[in-house]
Amino acid sequence: MSMKPDLGKIFFLILLLTLSAMTALAGNLKGTVLDKQTKEPLTGATVQITGTTQGAVADIDGNYLLEVKNGTYTIIVRYIGYKDILLNDVKVQNETLLNFEMESDAQTLGEVSVTARKNLEGERALQMERQKATLAIENLGAKEMSIKGISNVEEGVKKITGISIASAGQLIVRGLGDRYSTTTLNGLPIASPNPDNKLIPLDIFPASTVQNITVSKVYDAGAFADYSGAHIDISTKENVGSDFFSVSFNTGGKFNTLGKDFYQMNRDGSLFKTPSLNRKLTDMSLSDFEDYARSNSLFNTSFRVDKKTSLPEFGGNIGFGKRFDLGGNELSLLASVGVSNDLQAMNNASVRTLEATGNTLNEFTYDSYSNELKIAALGNLGYSFRTEDHIGYTFFYARNAVDTYMHREGVDYEDHNLIGSNDVTHIYSLQNHQVNGKHHFGNQWDVNWSGSYSKTGSDEPDRRQVMYIREDNQIKLFKLNRQETMRYFGELNENEWVGDFTASYRFGDNNRLQAGFTYKDKNRDYMGTRFYYNLNRLNPTITDIYDTDAFLNMENIENGSITIDRVKQPKDSYTAGNDIYAGYLSAEYYPITPLLVNLGVRYEVSKQWVNYHTDGGKAERSELNKNDLFPALNAKYQMDAKNSLRFAFSRTVTRPSFIEMAPFLYQESYGSAQIRGNADLQNGYNYNIDLRYELFENNGDMLSVTAYYKHLDAPIERVQTLAGGSAVHSFRNADNGMATGVEIEFRKEITKDLRFGINGSYMYTNVKLPEGGAYTNSQRALQGASPYLGNADLTYSPSFGEERQLSVALLYNLQGPRIHSVGISELGDVKQQPVHTLNFTGSYRFNKRFSVKMQINDLLNQDILFKQEVPTTGEKLEVERFRKGTGVEVGFSYDL
Repeated sequence: MSMKPDLGKIFFLILLLTLSAMTALAGNLKGTVLDKQTKEPLTGATVQITGTTQGAVADIDGNYLLEVKNGTYTIIVRYIGYKDILLNDVKVQNETLLNFEMESDAQTLGEVSVTARKNLEGERALQMERQKATLAIENLGAKEMSIKGISNVEEGVKKITGISIASAGQLIVRGLGDRYSTTTLNGLPIASPNPDNKLIPLDIFPASTVQNITVSKVYDAGAFADYSGAHIDISTKENVGSDFFSVSFNTGGKFNTLGKDFYQMNRDGSLFKTPSLNRKLTDMSLSDFEDYARSNSLFNTSFRVDKKTSLPEFGGNIGFGKRFDLGGNELSLLASVGVSNDLQAMNNASVRTLEATGNTLNEFTYDSYSNELKIAALGNLGYSFRTEDHIGYTFFYARNAVDTYMHREGVDYEDHNLIGSNDVTHIYSLQNHQVNGKHHFGNQWDVNWSGSYSKTGSDEPDRRQVMYIREDNQIKLFKLNRQETMRYFGELNENEWVGDFTASYRFGDNNRLQAGFTYKDKNRDYMGTRFYYNLNRLNPTITDIYDTDAFLNMENIENGSITIDRVKQPKDSYTAGNDIYAGYLSAEYYPITPLLVNLGVRYEVSKQWVNYHTDGGKAERSELNKNDLFPALNAKYQMDAKNSLRFAFSRTVTRPSFIEMAPFLYQESYGSAQIRGNADLQNGYNYNIDLRYELFENNGDMLSVTAYYKHLDAPIERVQTLAGGSAVHSFRNADNGMATGVEIEFRKEITKDLRFGINGSYMYTNVKLPEGGAYTNSQRALQGASPYLGNADLTYSPSFGEERQLSVALLYNLQGPRIHSVGISELGDVKQQPVHTLNFTGSYRFNKRFSVKMQINDLLNQDILFKQEVPTTGEKLEVERFRKGTGVEVGFSYDL
């Protein structure tokens, strides 16, 4: 029997042999390209076979993959600003792993050489900076913020050991409140637009404009001495890499808000516009105002409340960077602008006040609806010349506008069944201009100079309130003291000029002397005006409290049923200023090779003043002038390449804010606490001791353990006194106080691409209050201090080929109990209960241009709960509760 060939089998066999041969011949060369010193991935580095066009480009993590046939090659690795690496006789067999570490190089451009500048956005580079730093620091870069879904600086600093955010955005560091810390932008101070807070709201800085955040909890003589908690420096982006153009957009919302009813009081335009009060209404005499108000419409808004359906939130950012060669020197340009909004509804929240016996005095439930618009813009222009000289200009603008409508219902201490309808708009703005220069003269002399102008504003335009009462099954206008229906306009502006000059002299191998001079001039101007509606002659039939145009209208003003009273007293405005002249001298010295000692002293002349009017209208001036020395010692003992010990000691100052040192009765806005300053207030002084152990591994693993102690001499504390049955807040120097604690930080690579991080702090604080106040406890923990704090995160970031990458992160935050408000009149302190937060973020980059992301915030959706101790019964009763809700966000980014 003849056999016919099976052509199918023959073809399959030939194909199999061919593929096997091709597989045997094919190979992969892969690895990473890193900066030799910082271990930072060199994104964009090229790995090429010499004499061919075959090559690969390192991705965002420095990974490259080059597909070649098995064989022996000569490989060249190139990256701008680094020495080329030429490697001969590289054998590629199947999959070959080859990593490169590149050294920085001064590249000759004509007759001028320019040294490439570091890009301090990545976690690894910042960890190297932290390890090498003279001071004990902690930092967070743009890349880590992106992976973890951190949208602004406030969210970022919460992830750093020992830091938490209290109500109204107040920063708490190691149990020390807002007054004990300081914030700088690119190393220069920035003023706060909030009269009650020393620090600028940190959520005003979006992550899209930030290169990194550096936090130092120890003092250095080169900085202003008015901090004991932390010095937070926000470094804005600059173009130190290749040219780029990027666009990003995101949308989302909170599950308890999106698509639900959303209430909003009538507004003059959108949140892009800042409503203003006609100046002639405040400039004209009171009699002229009363005549004018009877026949003219005074305001562009009414008290009407509109119901809408909440739409998705949005956010977007556009940025670009470009570098130019100018005759061998380099000019770099970066610009970025971003806009976003946030909608927040909180329904069925509750709040009450107690008597000393534990009985309820007032009890209200409320629904609130907040709409926030954030705008930020950044511009940076840099010019590099000679070897390492650089001058730059940075412009930063930010504006946060928040409009909140609240509907309240409940019973007050006189058993009035009340309904409140009120709206608050608060607009914070910052405009900052900076110039700086860095110059090197030989190998020994360095000169750095910088200057800035900041203009901040805090506007509260047209705060409105209408109060109603339920009587005899009817809703009526509440008219107890003719101040229940009102408007308030407040405006605060602050200007700050800063100049700094520093010269450094290097001697020996690593020793350095440094001297500098700094000047700061800060001025503030505040004015507030109130308008009260006298409704005694108005008795409308009310069926809908939201439709106020039916009775609070011009017709009733013209016929005399409504009269509008203007309250603009001399005490409702003030001006203030602070001039600081400072000089310092410091030395970095290695007495033995592993020990670095930094010893410095700073001398500051501070002149602080407030011009104000007493309750009776008399003009007064309060001054606080001090000359002080502030020594600082920072030492680092390098046990080996990985382990080090740090020690720090310093003396610093806590100065009173403007409003705290002026003894007039001040109320920032209707319904807020009444505050009376103290002309006898003095500076508080702080003595700080830190001891830290650090371990840094080459793969990014690290361990840090810190113990600290702070003695507070004459600390400034808010106290309460009783006046006419109500509490008036004031400020006094307490006898002393202290804060001590332990902090730990740990980061570990579990497996390739999977990392775990955790940090925590345990602290004890105590302050002994002066006699004479209405507070219940004369000795207590510092207000806002939590005895324990914790953060944990798990991140997974695998790469698939050269360009594709997945990043997912789970972030947990624990905030321990804290004093929210100090108890008075035999009641204990109001304490916020522990808060647990869990966030998830994930992103996927399809290629070097396009990526998508998804983020879920507050997965646990926990109620925020406040309790107050009643000493007479030993109970802890709930006094406030609300829930913000879980939110989701999706977005994309596109890079050119």
